[in-house]
Amino acid sequence: MVRKTGWLSLTAGVFALVLGIVAFAWPSATLKVVGFLFGLNLLIVGVIRILQFVFTPEAPVAGRVLGVIFGVLVGLLGILCLRNLAGSVTLLLVIVALGWLLEGLAEIFTSVGDGGAGGGARIALGLVAVLGAIAVLVWPGLGLATFVFIGATTLCFVGIAGIFAGVASLRARPA
Repeated sequence: MVRKTGWLSLTAGVFALVLGIVAFAWPSATLKVVGFLFGLNLLIVGVIRILQFVFTPEAPVAGRVLGVIFGVLVGLLGILCLRNLAGSVTLLLVIVALGWLLEGLAEIFTSVGDGGAGGGARIALGLVAVLGAIAVLVWPGLGLATFVFIGATTLCFVGIAGIFAGVASLRARPA
């Protein structure tokens, strides 16, 4: 099971890193493209989070339930982003930031006390997502360019941390 969740973390990390690089490469992208990319990221991360906890029977039940609930909420926020691509920039910023906040909190809460491989990297991943969310929520009026920069930076760091966590899980010896 550790290998399955390792592959899922690695996949989510690579996807987030690629999206972050794409956002940096196209700073003049329209709101629709940015909204689609970030909404798609939230949807995929939410689905991966759900799958991680559905297919990890050795995890504590409370942690699994919390992980699935956060995964569903993150996925729903991704769907909201995808449904209204031309919506208000502020609304999009808040939705994406809430998705990052939930994802970061899920990663932190499910990693603390777990004792599994890559726990430190998973906690760091959660902290980066939470800090990125807070930055976006505190300064929503700085404009789309700042949002793209903060968002792309957050996605790159979250992606790198996810890759490290996935590799650490894959390198762990089965118990």
